[in-house]
Amino acid sequence: MKRRFFSFSMSFVLVMMALVSTLANLPPERQLSGEAPVRHKATAPSATAAADRPIYKIEATYDHHKDEVTGHMSVSLPKTRSEPQTEVYFHLYPNAFHKWKYGKESKPSRPGYIQVSHVKVNGTPVKAKIRDTIMKVRLPEPLPIGKSAKIEMDYRLRLPYGGTRLNVYKNTAFLAQWYPILAVKDQEGWHLEPYTTTGDPFYTQMSDFEVTFRVPQGYRIISTGYDRAKDYRSPVTIKQENVRDFVAVLTRDYKVLKGKAGDTEVNLWYLKGMEGVSQILRDAAVSGMNFYSEKFGKYPYKEVDVVLGETGYGIAGMEYPGLVTSIPRVPTRKGHSPAINVVVHELAHQWWYGVVGNNQVKEPWLDEGLTTFSEFLYMQEKMKEDEKDLLNRATVRTNEIHKAVGVTSADSLYDYPDSVYGLMVYIRPAAMMFNLMDEIGKDKVIRILHTYYDKFQYRTATTRDFIRVANEVAGKDLTPFFQEWLYFKEKNKKG
Repeated sequence: MKRRFFSFSMSFVLVMMALVSTLANLPPERQLSGEAPVRHKATAPSATAAADRPIYKIEATYDHHKDEVTGHMSVSLPKTRSEPQTEVYFHLYPNAFHKWKYGKESKPSRPGYIQVSHVKVNGTPVKAKIRDTIMKVRLPEPLPIGKSAKIEMDYRLRLPYGGTRLNVYKNTAFLAQWYPILAVKDQEGWHLEPYTTTGDPFYTQMSDFEVTFRVPQGYRIISTGYDRAKDYRSPVTIKQENVRDFVAVLTRDYKVLKGKAGDTEVNLWYLKGMEGVSQILRDAAVSGMNFYSEKFGKYPYKEVDVVLGETGYGIAGMEYPGLVTSIPRVPTRKGHSPAINVVVHELAHQWWYGVVGNNQVKEPWLDEGLTTFSEFLYMQEKMKEDEKDLLNRATVRTNEIHKAVGVTSADSLYDYPDSVYGLMVYIRPAAMMFNLMDEIGKDKVIRILHTYYDKFQYRTATTRDFIRVANEVAGKDLTPFFQEWLYFKEKNKKG
């Protein structure tokens, strides 16, 4: 959404701010030469064959004086396709921060962009066509079924100040959607949906990454991959298989508190001044990872990082594979408290988005709604915070919103006014899941989520898939229940 600070995963106070809004207000480098790379490798279970995944190799050099990343990238295309391929598309999300066309309040104080040059396909130079955040690469010849191709390019990334997700804050660079990202092509065709500040307009596929960073002396790298070096020397090569994206935080300011949840290392990264909440949030992160692993299924990766701090305008928390961000504190009726609910919300996304994927543009409820339910369930069982009254009021409120503007909880993110996105996509689906517990029992609802996780690991699921699993586990047709909650369709009345 436009400002994830109001994503309703935050605090009671922030949620209530949205609930009390009226219907009338609804809008209709430094390279250290001569040193061998430090290499870290982590793999997740290869549920999909490597031939079905893109393979990225990225070389990146960070110049902290210029706030720029320069380097080289290659991506090997999957061999599996339904027909010969003649072109390839990439998302260049950093270009959204070049000529800002969204809200003034979220405009970066300095523009950012990404420039791409020297594009080659299997060594043959080609000319790429770039329009805003989309780059089209026409292949020299059609790529047949069962064959791969390597696309290479050089790039220069200028980091914005105050950009949402992609940002520079003092001695830290937050690199999110920071490289040319291969667009998804599925049975619906190429997904070239534009950038938006509402929600998360990022639909990606499982990929393998090998990323080599060259960073200035004193900097270290926190990333999607397994990066546990103690004696930190540049360059550093990090490998991670079977993830949807690769994010990195380049910093010389952060300190770490380490923990462990099962076989997964849990790291809480904090800045000076956050010592009062860092231990609490580290413990919450470990507890949350254990809780979700027990409820939904084992987390498959070796490490997860929680990074506290300034990741862009209004973003209280954001999820990426193997790494999440959070603010350190949230406002409550009694002042400010440690942002436990933000941390556990974003960690729940490791299950709903990270491992089990969905099209976040087409069906944003499927990860945000399940994640909010997971967060509320954790807060209820572990923190003894029951938001039943809030969920009841949100249900009434969303019914009113549907009658006023016609949106449902299963729409595309582009269909929502900012002021209702959180209620429809986060809160109502969470209320739906708690209501389902009342109807079929808590154990069955947890079993539904566990089965859904097992069946769709490393894949892209849909609303239809989720309902099909729910019906199978419940042993009855729950379609009318989901139609009512997600689509606002009244149940058929007998007689």
